[in-house]
Amino acid sequence: MSRRVVLILLALLALPALALAAETDPKERLTAADQAKARSIVLKRTDFVAGWKRLPATKEESDLSCSFYNPDGSDLTLSGKANAEFERPGGVPSVLSYADVYASAKDAAAAWNRTVRPALARCLAQFFKKEAETDPNTKVTILKQGRIAFPRVAPRTMAFRVAMQLKVTEAGKTSTVPVTIHLVVVGRGRAEAGLLTFAPAPGIPGPDLRAFAKLLAERMQKAGF
Repeated sequence: MSRRVVLILLALLALPALALAAETDPKERLTAADQAKARSIVLKRTDFVAGWKRLPATKEESDLSCSFYNPDGSDLTLSGKANAEFERPGGVPSVLSYADVYASAKDAAAAWNRTVRPALARCLAQFFKKEAETDPNTKVTILKQGRIAFPRVAPRTMAFRVAMQLKVTEAGKTSTVPVTIHLVVVGRGRAEAGLLTFAPAPGIPGPDLRAFAKLLAERMQKAGF
């Protein structure tokens, strides 16, 4: 995989998993206690085998919304949030984990019902295609998108997959790279957590996805949710 392709893939990973459009973001009234709980839920370096590294935290966020998927969370309140991203040498594959804590279980359930639905996969695919093709030398073909079967590791559990093909032209030579995005979201009580993974096809192995999701679910429960 050429360095140019890797850089494009890394640029696409700059978004948080389920960010709402800016004007419809939940209100933030972060508390020290819920911030600590959110940080305790996300993945740690020790959850990965040797060779993976944690990336520096970033405050930049990209909003995920489409004409057919634009959930409104402006009436909801977040009291804690955290994310942690890890990658293999060279930048791919990459795994982003996040945790959101809401002010109430009612808010968390409302956020889930509005955001974690089938249109999410289609919007995620459209977002990545649009962002990648801002480079005129890059073309993206979406092969598959949608919900996939996944074990119920938490009271609320859902998983999605987007399979696509990137064609990148560099110095007159075109490279074709099949890549797969997995998004797994789990929820319990006031908390929601998730994984956004990016890797050459067929993506992060199923056993690893299940193990990571189970860790997030167990940590939510340990945090008191």
